[in-house]
Amino acid sequence: MFEWVVHLPISGTEVNGYALILLGFTVGVIGGFFGVGGAFMVTPALNVFGFPMAYAIGTDMAHIAGKSIVATFKHRKFGNVDLRLGLLMIIGTVIGIELGATLIMYLERIGRIGPIVRVTYMCLLFGLGFFMWYEYVVGTRRAVKHGATDTHADAGKSKLALWMQGIKLRPMVHLKVSGFHISVWVIIGVGVLTGFLAGFLGVGGGFIRMPALMYVIGAPTKVAVGTDLFEVMISGAYGAFTYAYKGRVELLAALIMLIGAAVGAQFGATATLYARGTIIRLYFAITMICGGISVVFKHLSEGNKDIYRAALNEWARATSGISDRIELGTWLHNNKAAVQSWLLEQPDLLQQAYAAEKMWAAYSGFLMLGSASGLSAVIIFWLVRGVMRERAEAAGALAEAAGAQAGVVAAEQASGGLMIAASCTPNDLPAVRMGAQIAAGLKQPATLLVCEDAGVCEPTLQEGRQTLERLGLPPRVVFATGKPYEEILRRSAGERLLVIGSRPLTGFDPKWHLGDNATKIVRHMTTSTLVVRGRQQVRKILLSVDLPPSQATVRMAQDVALATGASVEVLYIVPVPTMYTPETPPEVTDIMQDALRLGVQAEKLARLQAIQGSLSAAGVAQATIRLREGIVEEEIIKESVEGDFDLIVLKEGFMKTPFGIWLGRLSTNIATRSPQASVLIVKR
Repeated sequence: MFEWVVHLPISGTEVNGYALILLGFTVGVIGGFFGVGGAFMVTPALNVFGFPMAYAIGTDMAHIAGKSIVATFKHRKFGNVDLRLGLLMIIGTVIGIELGATLIMYLERIGRIGPIVRVTYMCLLFGLGFFMWYEYVVGTRRAVKHGATDTHADAGKSKLALWMQGIKLRPMVHLKVSGFHISVWVIIGVGVLTGFLAGFLGVGGGFIRMPALMYVIGAPTKVAVGTDLFEVMISGAYGAFTYAYKGRVELLAALIMLIGAAVGAQFGATATLYARGTIIRLYFAITMICGGISVVFKHLSEGNKDIYRAALNEWARATSGISDRIELGTWLHNNKAAVQSWLLEQPDLLQQAYAAEKMWAAYSGFLMLGSASGLSAVIIFWLVRGVMRERAEAAGALAEAAGAQAGVVAAEQASGGLMIAASCTPNDLPAVRMGAQIAAGLKQPATLLVCEDAGVCEPTLQEGRQTLERLGLPPRVVFATGKPYEEILRRSAGERLLVIGSRPLTGFDPKWHLGDNATKIVRHMTTSTLVVRGRQQVRKILLSVDLPPSQATVRMAQDVALATGASVEVLYIVPVPTMYTPETPPEVTDIMQDALRLGVQAEKLARLQAIQGSLSAAGVAQATIRLREGIVEEEIIKESVEGDFDLIVLKEGFMKTPFGIWLGRLSTNIATRSPQASVLIVKR
């Protein structure tokens, strides 16, 4: 049942396809979680599966390139990729890789490459692993000693990182995603160092670069993960091209592994939302220690191989007539029966050395494969537990909302009004202005919830008060000092509408994104929520509806339109392209032509026209209908951009797929990806 033999024509190897998918999936989970390519795990495992080492490295590089693209885009969606930092690091990395490769060529000429590289590998893996383990233990004890409620919060910056950031050697660069200024030369210098080690060890360098980004440069843990993946994506693509050009990539094996890796990388990247701070560093430390033990086993294997290598190579050259080292290794791999016959004729010492070499090599590969499988299971468990915990928190918040209606929540909540959540950043001011505009139009009370201690952000608070007063609203302000998303969910439970802000992603890319707190709020909101982009006025509303429509969603769009004087476009998307299109009869309206072209039934069109009529009858300035076909999420985003809409209104909805945890909610995805329009998600 689990036997799927795949013949790989380039290397002449036969492997179990299911084992390749499992390997790709597990390393995809780990790579997406830690921000590494995973070459130090995959290469020995492929070697155990029967790949010659050159083919194992080349195939792994091709698989890493594809997997890292998937994981990078996922982290980019979460705002974890610092492009400025990544691009500057790449400059130094390229220089460092060339220096490392040059040293490797020298060591190869003098015949000392194997032992030196393996010892360096062991020292690096054990050193990084035990250092990060020590930091986790010390950091946790320090947090407990100081009474911290979250011992798994991000560990903060090391003394070395603070010193590095204090170097004022121009030019300086502001890393907006990472949140600090630093010298360009510091970034390039760290890139040269990590690139040198990567080129010297013959790996992608992700497991070196990720700790360097955290401990030397001072990037937050999640940003270090996402930015490292961005660099692995580029270096992996270059390495895959190089090995493919030399004929050392089994493309079929790489594609099979990528099937599992593409899925695993999504799970691993998503799991970083639930594994905060030092827990990621702890898991990474365990991975490094397991990698170090694996290299010890490999070192023992190579030590036994040295005993019989010279005699075996001399016999192989005489038998095959091949002198090239790589081609000779391939010939030996493809003629195992002849090698076994030769071994039977050799002294016991050589036979025992050959058996010991294979045993330690198998231990090395199986250790990495087993640890990868176990660690990926732990990461997926963390992901599932985090999702279940958030759902439980949402259920508790809903129960509290019911209690609020009964008077359980404090009387400071303005039931049935609008709550505008803001912090000290000026990026939240558009949310204050738009929320105040809607509240004034609806003639409902508005509460400004400030997620800081009183007196911390007076300039922002003062402008918020003035905005409310200017629109005739009492400047009612409430301060919340607990976890922001928990306080916002709890206090907004009895309100009609919650208004929150978003952030510009980077200076190079002015698109807006949701931060951690905003993402949790829109995924587990207890009331309808408006996510405000940079625009502060509502002129055009895009109302996305299903059929039959959600009356609450239509009513919310109508009320906001009346409050702001905006026009409304009713958007219905046909999710499946029509296979048959009848001829368009003469003398029909444009909307009827679209309906016929897309195969929208007359009953559905009548319901859309009824929505249009109800909006017009209520006093909406202009109400139109728009039909599109395709992927719902993509079409909503596309229409909002092409029509220059200020606000998208849609109901809270899930992706209709068994991979709902992976793909997320439609409403959340729209709120995350909308490049210009604010998004109002109506609670079901």
